[in-house]
Amino acid sequence: MTHLKSDLVGLSDYAWSRLRTRLTGLTDEEYLWDPAPDCWSVRAVGDGTFAMDSAALPPEPAPFTTAAWRISHVIDVLQAERTATWVDVAPTPEDGEPTVPGTAADALRALDRAHAAWRRRLTAVDEDGLGTTMGPIAGPYAAHTRLSFILHILDELIHHGAEIAVVRDLYRASRPREPFVAACLGGDVAVAEALRAADPGVVDVARSGQPDLLRLAAARQRWDVVRLLVELGFPVDLAAGEPGASALHYAAGAGEFEVVRLLVERGADRGVADPTFSDTPRGWAAHFGHDKVAAYLDALQA
Repeated sequence: MTHLKSDLVGLSDYAWSRLRTRLTGLTDEEYLWDPAPDCWSVRAVGDGTFAMDSAALPPEPAPFTTAAWRISHVIDVLQAERTATWVDVAPTPEDGEPTVPGTAADALRALDRAHAAWRRRLTAVDEDGLGTTMGPIAGPYAAHTRLSFILHILDELIHHGAEIAVVRDLYRASRPREPFVAACLGGDVAVAEALRAADPGVVDVARSGQPDLLRLAAARQRWDVVRLLVELGFPVDLAAGEPGASALHYAAGAGEFEVVRLLVERGADRGVADPTFSDTPRGWAAHFGHDKVAAYLDALQA
């Protein structure tokens, strides 16, 4: 591939990775959650299949849509036959057809299949023909080039991916928090300690319901809370497959030497790379100019 096509594939891969990472841990409740009244969503149609809410004449303004509707739309955008035929690529049987999933697990599987079909088609495009108009097969878009259509699909992937991420943010922000968790994230160690003294069981509840609490506290630079949670036995590392930078990344990036040392002593993974910059905690320390932390982590490697 020369630069133009490789840039298109690279942008698509980046947007896809960002979206797919943000969907880690999606539940059925969240998938079908209505963020506002009268949302468009996906509905069972009575034969074990689901359909997206729609209207022959699109309403203005458009209804707010659920994560289920938006994910189903992205599946259709990526996997529809036109993303092959309009750019002069032959669909293959393994590409499959877009579906409307009714559960979060089915949605993630369908989304993965749709992206695989789209990526195969994008990488199969003849770069020399990117400036060619699509012709009658594209109907009212006949005079548009194949490149313009690919850019449109990428825009759909990027902007709907961002919308899905916002719906996840809204869902998380709307969930009630246990008082102990709220105190920790607010940096109020005294309240957290008082709640624990009154009911030691709140720690087990928090550890079960919010296993990444220590990382979240580190992300908010609540260092006293991080120390408390370490002593209470909260995991210092993310669970396998969970997205995000680790507590050690945040401590190293902030130059919090004593917290870094505490986390390392408790077994924090020094070699894990964050998903955004693909860098280790040592790299974060160096990037933000914390030479003492970087030197300490270097010495552990020696």
